[in-house]
Amino acid sequence: MTVTRVIPDKDVKRKPKIKRKSINISNNLSIYMFNTFDEFFEFCTSLVKDDKNTYTFLKKSALYLYKSKYYLCLYINDKDINYFKSIHYSIIEFATHLNNSDLFERKLKEYGKSIFKTNAINNCVKHFK
Repeated sequence: MTVTRVIPDKDVKRKPKIKRKSINISNNLSIYMFNTFDEFFEFCTSLVKDDKNTYTFLKKSALYLYKSKYYLCLYINDKDINYFKSIHYSIIEFATHLNNSDLFERKLKEYGKSIFKTNAINNCVKHFK
């Protein structure tokens, strides 16, 4: 029987890299998926509670129902992108950010059911409060 000892390289030790996911807004559309309408409503009410003026710049928004999930489409002006990035992290506490927004938006418009065509956040707070 032969017993050997392997001496690990000291350079092999790797520290885990923690990286925060960043969003890349190349276009002016961002889509978020909510599992239930209640999650969307909780998001809307938390947004209003945190800052009364936060949702005013998100007026160009639409909500669709597609395959039992709710999708919030946010249309962002170029001047509001930095402000949007700051609240993106509060949105993803309730929803999942989707990639390929342009293609998926077309699918939502064609096959999804429109819940709010415009101003989805404000309409949700106004109608369901």
